[in-house]
Amino acid sequence: MQKVKDDIEIRNLGMKSLINTLGHAGMIRFIRQFSKGSGDYLELQEKIFRGMTVDEIYEKAKKHYEKTHK
Repeated sequence: MQKVKDDIEIRNLGMKSLINTLGHAGMIRFIRQFSKGSGDYLELQEKIFRGMTVDEIYEKAKKHYEKTHK
């Protein structure tokens, strides 16, 4: 009999499946289709990433991912 998974386990398995199938960008695009969000994303994006290159943003995201997925 298979163990029932809690919501966190289900969410993590779903995200891993999406990343394996669609890649990180595809997973984000897929998830975004189900979320309305709020506020002005372009304004927030400018505030968060002001003065950063794409490579710097990538490195920061990579370090965050590695730190949170040990």
